[in-house]
Amino acid sequence: MPAQMPATAAIGDIVEHPIFGKGQLVAIYRNGSQWLVRFDNGLRFRCPRREFIGQEEKARIQVALPAPAAPPMPPARFQARQLVESLRVGVAPTRHVRELTIGLKKERESISAGLNQAHQQGGAVRAVLGEYGFGKTHLIELTAQEALDRKFLVAMTSLDLFELPPHRSFNIYASLMRNLRYPDTDERGLEPLFEQAAATPAILDHLRELALVENDPLLVALQAIRSTPSARQRKTWLQWLMGARRVKRMRPATPRRIRFPSIYRVGHNARQIAYLLSGISVLARLNGYSGLAVMLDEAESYSLLRPYQRPKASLFFSAVIYAALQERQSHIRAADFPQHRWREYPLAYRDRQSLFFLFTVTHSDQRMPLHDWLDEDQILELNSHHTPQEIGQFMEQVMGYHAQAYDYEPGQQQRQIRRGAAEIMALGMRNGRLGIRHLVRLAIELYDLLYLYPDYGSALLLAELKKQVGA
Repeated sequence: MPAQMPATAAIGDIVEHPIFGKGQLVAIYRNGSQWLVRFDNGLRFRCPRREFIGQEEKARIQVALPAPAAPPMPPARFQARQLVESLRVGVAPTRHVRELTIGLKKERESISAGLNQAHQQGGAVRAVLGEYGFGKTHLIELTAQEALDRKFLVAMTSLDLFELPPHRSFNIYASLMRNLRYPDTDERGLEPLFEQAAATPAILDHLRELALVENDPLLVALQAIRSTPSARQRKTWLQWLMGARRVKRMRPATPRRIRFPSIYRVGHNARQIAYLLSGISVLARLNGYSGLAVMLDEAESYSLLRPYQRPKASLFFSAVIYAALQERQSHIRAADFPQHRWREYPLAYRDRQSLFFLFTVTHSDQRMPLHDWLDEDQILELNSHHTPQEIGQFMEQVMGYHAQAYDYEPGQQQRQIRRGAAEIMALGMRNGRLGIRHLVRLAIELYDLLYLYPDYGSALLLAELKKQVGA
C-alpha cells in the first residue's frame, strides 16, 4: 500500500514516487511545484510535485491559482547585486572604479601630474606597461574619471587586432571621435562640442587665427555647421568629421571658394590624424574645457601585427606623442613623418593646445619601441607588489557591497577572512601566482562561500586559499 501523503507538504516529510519509491522531502522550489527528494535507495532528484503519489490533484489546483507577486528588490540592493556580479568577472564598474582601486598611488600621482602638464604646457604622454590581468584597463578608466573631473574631454577606445588594429589610424581616430565623452553631459561624439562652438561667433574667429593650414577640416566643418539651418546637414557634417564619407548632402553647406578638405583613410595620414586630435583639444579649450585626453587600451596588439604593418602603427603612435609633446621632447623628429601625397599637414597646432595621450601595453608582448619615444618617467610599469593593507581596504569595500547585495550583516567570520585573506593574497601577488583580476574574483568567491555555508571554518577556508595561490 502506498504511504499516506501529507495534506500540506513540508521539508522532512516522507513522500513516495511511483518509480523511485519512498524518500524524504529536503527542499521545495517554484512555489511548491517542484520537490527535491532524497530517496531511500540513496538517489537525490528534483521532480515535479505532480509526479508523486497523492499529489496529482493538489498540483493541478495549485497551478490554477495565481502565484503571489514577489516584492520588488530595493534599488540599493539591486545596484549592489549588479556591482557584485561585475566583480565576479574581475571588473570594477565604472561608477565605483575609484573606491575599488587597489594601490596605484604612484601611478595616479604621475597621471595627475600629466594632466596638469597637458593643461599648463600643451600636452603630456603616459604609457602603461603591465602583464595581463594587472589592472591596465582599470587604470585607463580611473584616468578617464579624473580627466572628466578636471573638465577634460575624454576620447577612449580599445584596440583589437581584427576590428581595430593599431596600424589603421583613420579607424582609430573615427572610434575615438564617436566615443568622445564630456564632463557636463552624457552625450557622446563631436556634436555637443561643435554645436556649442557654432553658437559662439568668437570661437570661429579664434580657430581661424590658430589654424595652420588652408581649409582646415575643423574650421571648414565649423563654418558649415554655423551657416546652415538644416539640422540634417549639420549632422552629416559632424558624421563626416567623426570618420564618415563625404556625401552629396554636404554640398549646399560647403563654404564658397573652399576646396573641400579630405580626411585621408589610406596613405601616410598619421600627420593629419595627429593634427586633428590637436585641433580638437584646441577647440575644447576655446569652449571652456581643459583640453582633450586620448586613451587607447589593448595597444599590445601591436606585437601581433605583420612586419609590413608595424611601421604604419609606429607612425601613428609616435605622431600623436609628438603632437602632445612637440619640442618638449628629444626622441622624435617632425621631419621623420612623411606627408600625404595629396596634402601637407603640420603635426599639431602651436597655440592653445591641451592634449593628453595615454595608452597601455602588455609587458610580456612588448615589442613597441617605447624607449625610443618616451622618457623613463613617462612609462608607468604596473607591478603586483600591493601591501596587505591596500588589499584589506579593498576587501572591506567588497564585504560591504556583498552584504548589501544579499541583505545580511557582516559578522566576525567575514572580518577574520578579510584580514587573513589580505595577507595571503599579498603573498600570492608577490610570488606571481595572483593578478589583480584574479584577486577581485577571489574576494567575491570568499564572501560567497561564507554566505552560502555559514558553518565553513575560517581556518579551513584560509588554508585552502593559501594552497590555491601558492602562498
